[in-house]
Amino acid sequence: MKVHSCIHPLPCTPSTGILLSGGLTEAKLAANTRKLYSLTLNSSNYAPFHYKDQKFSRSSSSDFSTMAIGSNVSEDTDDMFDDLLRTHGKVVYKRNDQKPASEEIDDDAESLSFAMAVAKVASDVKAGDIKVLFVKPLVYWTRFFIIATAFSRPQIDAIGTRVRDMAEEQYGRVASGDSKPNSWTLLDFGDVVVHLFLPPQREYYNLEEFYGNAASIELPFENQQQLRGPTGY
Repeated sequence: MKVHSCIHPLPCTPSTGILLSGGLTEAKLAANTRKLYSLTLNSSNYAPFHYKDQKFSRSSSSDFSTMAIGSNVSEDTDDMFDDLLRTHGKVVYKRNDQKPASEEIDDDAESLSFAMAVAKVASDVKAGDIKVLFVKPLVYWTRFFIIATAFSRPQIDAIGTRVRDMAEEQYGRVASGDSKPNSWTLLDFGDVVVHLFLPPQREYYNLEEFYGNAASIELPFENQQQLRGPTGY
């Protein structure tokens, strides 16, 4: 029997990814390996992730466990995870860093202010169809997604540079993240994650639908650059 790996429209990294930790969360897996599964998480801070029949490797960091797809996983590793699943049937993780509700509200407000500043910078550089999504109720590893369309690779680079400069100069923040040549850039500020796509990749990854239950934040500035590319890029 093969171990199940996560299906997600983004790479399985700490910033985008398929992580299991936090809360007092109980994860249960179905027994039939030939079907598509949901990992049911009994916490409002977690979103369901889908699994299918595929191998994965497991790596750990200082405070979380990460599931990552891998092609070089040995049969012994498969057997080890099979034995754990048969023996225990579920895994429980406990989180020790939960904040009081008042502090969480303050943090949400600070994150929202920063997210709106990032969205405004993207708009100033003529990004299209900018969305700010409040994803905290769906995932535990960030609060806000910003999704925007650029119409050329130079424009993606220009937006990313302006966002990085603003974040460091005005908020003292430095982004981590990665990019795919000519298609997509991710800027991870921890509580705010920025996705800059070219139109085909925006349609392909379709994050708005994948996180369809996230609240969309109304933008106080014009966001008219929908489908046509801006001049100058």
